Amino acid sequence: MKYGHLERLNITLRALGPVFIGSGESLNKKEYIFDARKGLIYFPDLPRLVTFLKSRSLLPKYEDYLYQQRHNDFRVFLKENGISEADYPSFVSYSIEAGEASRAANFREVLTFIKDPAGYPYIPGSSVKGAVRTALAAMLIKEGRWDSSRREIAGADSSVNARKFLAREADRLEKRIFYRLGIGDPREGGEIYNPVNDLMRGVSISDSASLSFETLTLTGKYDRKPDGAVNILPIFREALKPGSEARLTVTLDTAMLAKAGLNAKSIEAALHSFADEHYANFEQCFAETPDDATVSAQQGVDIILGGGAGYVSKTLVYNLFPQREQALDLAAKIMAKQFPRHGHGKDAAVYKVSPHTLKTAMYAGQYYQMGRCELIVE
Repeated sequence: MKYGHLERLNITLRALGPVFIGSGESLNKKEYIFDARKGLIYFPDLPRLVTFLKSRSLLPKYEDYLYQQRHNDFRVFLKENGISEADYPSFVSYSIEAGEASRAANFREVLTFIKDPAGYPYIPGSSVKGAVRTALAAMLIKEGRWDSSRREIAGADSSVNARKFLAREADRLEKRIFYRLGIGDPREGGEIYNPVNDLMRGVSISDSASLSFETLTLTGKYDRKPDGAVNILPIFREALKPGSEARLTVTLDTAMLAKAGLNAKSIEAALHSFADEHYANFEQCFAETPDDATVSAQQGVDIILGGGAGYVSKTLVYNLFPQREQALDLAAKIMAKQFPRHGHGKDAAVYKVSPHTLKTAMYAGQYYQMGRCELIVE
């Protein structure tokens, strides 16, 4: 629907694999109730929990329990103090499926999904916009001349610390890609070289409506090697279940985007192209297994969102260089710099892909690529 120079589109985001968008919070065994027998994990509301424990004269015991060094199971503490499952509604905010954690011997910490002010999970529009931005950048660097940017990035000083490595070069590249609106300084003349000229000002994406807690599950971390071997790590995240859907609204400033030659169709084309290149440059390097879920976008376009989804889905290394070998060498160099103990020195010569792990998760006995979604324009 168009309103003057604004075009509004409704989109549906369907999870094709577990999707994790972190709140930045992690909970230890003293902060949740884990029932392995039922396969459920309960998350208390702290103010209500304190009120409940105070009503049972258990607050001093609870404080002592929190100060204990050992990682006592909170469910055991409750049971030892006469608090049963029937009491949980008095202080539990919500519960979800424990998923793979039900069978994990080393399950301790939970990384939580982002929640809205009412306490419900949702998809931030900024997460979707970030994925759109990356796809558009990959498309735009196919136009024009980028040899100087490639040389600058390939020749970056690797003696600096990991945090600063390529930071300046990446910032320059991003500004060159996106500062395209041509807005000048009315006082001094000349184009303004700051975010006022960022073409992404022409794309606004709302947060989704609140999602139900039934859309969440716990997922573990399964790092797959190119030969199909899987390394299971003791990291568990609240994630959207495959099949969950969220609805958002995209507003395009058509006049602003037109200055960069963009519109709704070209943005969708960029997403398609980025998904195809992600598969060709990275995903296809990893062997499939009999337990892989068969999922694909049926109505829209593949898009990868959120945390734990992998380096390649959020960066442009493989898109910037016309020869994959050049991109692979640079990606391996970046990985070795960032993670010197993870064997990335073998990425180019041995694994033929960098990074040499595909980020997957397991749900209902099947492997899914972490963060994969389908974006459907309605």
